[in-house]
Amino acid sequence: MSQYIFDLGISANQMQRYYQGQVQVVVVRSLQGKVIHLHPRFLRPFVSANGVHGRFKLTLDLNGQFNELIKIS
Repeated sequence: MSQYIFDLGISANQMQRYYQGQVQVVVVRSLQGKVIHLHPRFLRPFVSANGVHGRFKLTLDLNGQFNELIKIS
């Protein structure tokens, strides 16, 4: 399994573009330097009135598929 830590700051207005289907993926750079393409549906549990903000840990399975996303701060 692979784990990646990244910081995310998406405003509520920006998140609206994902919900409207205008944007298909969230692109982030992990603290390790890897560029990650993440489907916005994985961020839904973390959306607040201010959008999505914080530090996250993404875990991928042995095939590189989504396993878990947790907010760590």
